Amino acid sequence: MNIKKWLNSRTAIIGAGMLLTAYLMLILAVANLGQSKLQTSQSSMMQLKINSYANNLSLFFDANATSLANFADDSVINTYFSNRAAGMSLQYGLGSSLFELNKGLEQFISSRKIETLPIYDRITIIGIDGTVIVDTLDNIPFESEPLSLKQLASKPFKILVSSHDGIPEIKHVHTIYYQYKAVGLLVAEVNNDVIIRQLTMQEHQGFGSRLKLVTPTAHLLVWDSLKHDHHGDYWETDSHAKELDKHIYFEEVVSGTPLKLISWFAPLNEQDIFTSAWFIVAISLLALPVLYGLSMLMRINNANIVLQTEVELSADQHIKLAEKNVLLSNEITKRIESEKRLEYQATHDELTGLVNRTYSIQQLNNAIIRAQRNNDQVLVIFLDLDNFKQINDTVGHHAGDILLQQTSERLLKVVRESDTVSRFGGDEFVVVIPELRSQEMAKIMAISILSLFEKPFVIDEQEFFITTSIGMSVYPQDGDDVADLLKKADTALYRVKEAGRNGFSFFDDSMNSDVQRKLALNVRLHQALNYNQFEVYYQPIIDLTTGKIIGAEALLRWTDSVLGVISPDEFIPLAEKNGLIHRLGEFVLDKACHQMATWQQFGPLKIAVNISSVQFRYCEQLQAKIIRVLASAGLTAHRLEIEVTESLLMEQDPRLAAMFSYFRKQGIELSIDDFGTGYSSLSYLQKFAFAKLKIDRAFIDRMSTSDSDRALVTAILAMAKALGMKVVAEGIEAEHQADFLQQHGCEFGQGYLFSRPVAANEFTELLRQQA
Repeated sequence: MNIKKWLNSRTAIIGAGMLLTAYLMLILAVANLGQSKLQTSQSSMMQLKINSYANNLSLFFDANATSLANFADDSVINTYFSNRAAGMSLQYGLGSSLFELNKGLEQFISSRKIETLPIYDRITIIGIDGTVIVDTLDNIPFESEPLSLKQLASKPFKILVSSHDGIPEIKHVHTIYYQYKAVGLLVAEVNNDVIIRQLTMQEHQGFGSRLKLVTPTAHLLVWDSLKHDHHGDYWETDSHAKELDKHIYFEEVVSGTPLKLISWFAPLNEQDIFTSAWFIVAISLLALPVLYGLSMLMRINNANIVLQTEVELSADQHIKLAEKNVLLSNEITKRIESEKRLEYQATHDELTGLVNRTYSIQQLNNAIIRAQRNNDQVLVIFLDLDNFKQINDTVGHHAGDILLQQTSERLLKVVRESDTVSRFGGDEFVVVIPELRSQEMAKIMAISILSLFEKPFVIDEQEFFITTSIGMSVYPQDGDDVADLLKKADTALYRVKEAGRNGFSFFDDSMNSDVQRKLALNVRLHQALNYNQFEVYYQPIIDLTTGKIIGAEALLRWTDSVLGVISPDEFIPLAEKNGLIHRLGEFVLDKACHQMATWQQFGPLKIAVNISSVQFRYCEQLQAKIIRVLASAGLTAHRLEIEVTESLLMEQDPRLAAMFSYFRKQGIELSIDDFGTGYSSLSYLQKFAFAKLKIDRAFIDRMSTSDSDRALVTAILAMAKALGMKVVAEGIEAEHQADFLQQHGCEFGQGYLFSRPVAANEFTELLRQQA
């Protein structure tokens, strides 16, 4: 048995020795073959490197040519040459264009960098006559003598090379066109350091090489790591230039440019290739530890058998332990996920996903602590949904839940990441805004939240319009702890509720004057309707040709016993928001139609009544109401003119189109009020077949001082004539305005030149005077 083991060991050692000898011979053969292959490979690699450098440089110039072409077509350059062609002076228009051109040029240079190096040293724009327009280095004179301006202008792009102190200067020259005519040149001098960076990306000092960029005027030494003991440009001397013949030489033309790249590379030193006798001796010595190892292998073979058995047992134990560790790890992961889920449920509302009451109080307390430390302010916004219980009771709790979820999504869109939005309970929400910069910022935030509720909520394909009431308190002026701030914000909230809802209020009344007026207006508006405190005034509409009154526009006026005269611009939007616009609209329509029926004794007069876009949301009811009022007043339909705003026409509601069609069949005229101030579109004029349009007073006011407004009025009149429409000009206050409008085909007008809006009895007197 021992003999057998000894024979096996001996055989292994002899076999290992033979294999080692064959291995050394193979290494020697491979080393010799590798030397020749490596030299060939080096030559191919250097050739590819030079080709790559030349291609990269060509692409570099092409890319920058494209960039310059885009900049040459930029609106800043076009604007300058347009103003210049228009004959503008530096004082009027051209100076501003030149400033913008300088600014655009600086931005272009700063944006064109490779790493930290600017691509261009200098960019100059010169006129076709040789005048320097803009120069980024205006402290250094620009030499335009080498540039043949007319010759260059005939070509869109060209690369020119000149030299200064023996250093080449490479310039991109791009022709600037205006109205297909060459008007200038964009000359960009390329930064030589960028070119050197492009050509030395693969070079390092450990490898001998020399690169030179050859131009028609001068040469640029790009890289030199060839070993020599001389100072200066050693390779330029005749006595030593022959030594370059010992190196590998390549040259490559840079495509699309007058440039050529030449290079020299040091050949591989045979002493650096591991084919020497010392290398073979070293390889032979490596065989000694291998032979020693083979002999030791036999001695430890028996010991390894025992060790292997122990290792196998240990491996089995490790496998079992690993399986137990996996089970334990899974259990720990489940425990962590469960704890995170419980933690989330403890701090967040399950329905909306917002933080809950407990966590929001904690966040507010943390915000107060930070504000005390940093001397900041904290805003607490307390809001709830108006009439939320009514939705729950009429539509169901499912719809209420969806409404709360949609409200949460909208609130999250208007806050910062540092803010906290929480569902405090029921339909109540609390928003905590740390680091409040100013009280104005708090007011802007409240207005932003109110605007979220202007759009309808869509629940089960049904629209709901919901409003909200907001109360606010601010740390530290309104309180220095959580309970006090929440209590005062809640107090401010209910102050809004009592004042009519759909608004916001600060706890500090000094910040709330505008809000208080709106709240007061809302209350007084209800009272004014109930106690019939509104009055309808009438402004005559004049035939500009005859100067006769042919109709009137009904205008609502309100003088409150407490607040005084209230402008329609103030109370009409409020009525549209709180729903009173329907009652106000019916009041004006009824009064105006009955009054116009009595004025028919003076002639065939028409009454124009404004209808709010909010009233058109209920087309069927509005249509029935108009027909009922006409019948009640005994006024024929063709004596009523309904004015609508352009914003209404943006609503693509088929019911609206059907209603307008019905009015036309009945003889009721349709006109567009304040034309030109909204969403003007010829398609709407054709689609709804309006009979008249009214030019807004703003255009009439500025006709005498603004050529553009005068041209716009003329264009509107021409368009109306082409479409077969009549035109009423509002706000005429001077004879020259009336004369201009009449000369350009405007049929009707109204304004203080003829009469202010007057009460019914005064309008009756005007009609008597006319008769």
